[in-house]
Amino acid sequence: MNISTIPWGRLDPGNPLARDYLTDPERVAQLFAVDYRDPAALRPLAEAQRARRRPVLGPALARYNAEIGGSERNAARLDDALCVISGQQVGLLYGPAYTTYKLFTVINAARVLSEELGEEVIPVFWIESEDHDWDEVNRFYWKGRRLRMEGSVPPGVPVSAVELDPDSFLEQARAEVGEQDEAWALVQPERGIARWHARNLARLVEGSGVVFLEPNLLREPMRPFAERAAAAPELIDVSLEKETGYPRQLTPPAKNYFFAAGPPRARLGRGASLPQDWSTDVASRVLVQNAAFPVLAAVCGPSEIHYWAQLKQAHEAFEVPMPAVLPRDAATLIDAGLVRDAAKLGLDLEQVVRGLSSEPDATASDPVADRLFKLGGEVGDLFAALDGGGLDLPPNTERPFRRTLERLGKDLDKLAGRIVDARAEAEGAGRRRYERILRELRPRGGLQERTHSLFPYLVRHGPDLARRLRESFDPYEFGHYLVQL
Repeated sequence: MNISTIPWGRLDPGNPLARDYLTDPERVAQLFAVDYRDPAALRPLAEAQRARRRPVLGPALARYNAEIGGSERNAARLDDALCVISGQQVGLLYGPAYTTYKLFTVINAARVLSEELGEEVIPVFWIESEDHDWDEVNRFYWKGRRLRMEGSVPPGVPVSAVELDPDSFLEQARAEVGEQDEAWALVQPERGIARWHARNLARLVEGSGVVFLEPNLLREPMRPFAERAAAAPELIDVSLEKETGYPRQLTPPAKNYFFAAGPPRARLGRGASLPQDWSTDVASRVLVQNAAFPVLAAVCGPSEIHYWAQLKQAHEAFEVPMPAVLPRDAATLIDAGLVRDAAKLGLDLEQVVRGLSSEPDATASDPVADRLFKLGGEVGDLFAALDGGGLDLPPNTERPFRRTLERLGKDLDKLAGRIVDARAEAEGAGRRRYERILRELRPRGGLQERTHSLFPYLVRHGPDLARRLRESFDPYEFGHYLVQL
């Protein structure tokens, strides 16, 4: 692998606050509790986390991780240890690649902080299985196509309750992606979509010590905190409404920050009692998570960075330590064939990834053909001069002169035409190359990691690619990786 980095100053992360957080963090430092750039600065937070009382989660997390293939040992130890945490909604065959990059960042950051603090820091990954937007989950993009699971899922049903037969989807995916059996062994199918996703991720990073969880595991132990937060939504309102100097990512809902989990999932009214099967929205999930776990750092994407900046005051109001917000690693994977194609077209790969490239000019004329056409024009001028009596030829030379001009004119036209046709064919191949480059590096007009899964690259390059990527990524390297495979 050949890895280079596009600094965030040259690649817009998608919102102004995240851009400043990544390129000029001092400008937004007041919106966050801890400086993520300095692992040593987390020592006071570590002391505060060790000192506070939290609900006992270890036994339930250990049972869950024993079932899905996560770290049962680390789950059992989590009540007495510190952690780095992140999470993402469920996806097909890992979901968009940024999900796996988040997971890699969590693992690597936990390792770095363990070394810095001299004690084990555990990586934790939250499977957001109570999300109810099935259409957003039900997608797998490759080669410009969107593949879906077949079956009807009523609106408002959380993904944790979705069970479908994946065979038809997997058959289509194999046809598109390829048949590399070793990679497909990592995604052994099952009907429960959320549990399938959790097991897929656990197999992908087996042995790395990650503790996985789903929201339902926190429902009973975190009920007292959730009841307190649901009874005082105005404390979250004030935090979200506080002026940050940037457009708001989140605004207070008309109702509460909690749902009845369903199905169907429905937001609670203000003043309503917390039901038995409650679940969080995006704001309350952050608070519940940080109240439940001894979090040193939360790994976040650009949108999350923005709304975490709105929740500092809410953490203070509910006396929940706010962890450092660590930007997730980001990457674009580039196969060797695309590298060669880009070189043939004179394309800069960074410009392509940034969306600044343009298609090679298909209208330029061929200089050799132009010269041949010019010679053909001179042959025509000689004919005109001959017919007009403007040429003084020796006796008995007019007929061979005329025959030679006719052959020469035809040969010049034929040769020039062949060159033009060959150029058009090459230009067509160039356009096809360019379209392929965009389809793989800028799918749907955006960054690769937001559309493509990591899985097709494991099929192409072998499952060990996941380990090699993880070990090559640095949680404190602040930029977008270009990975030439």
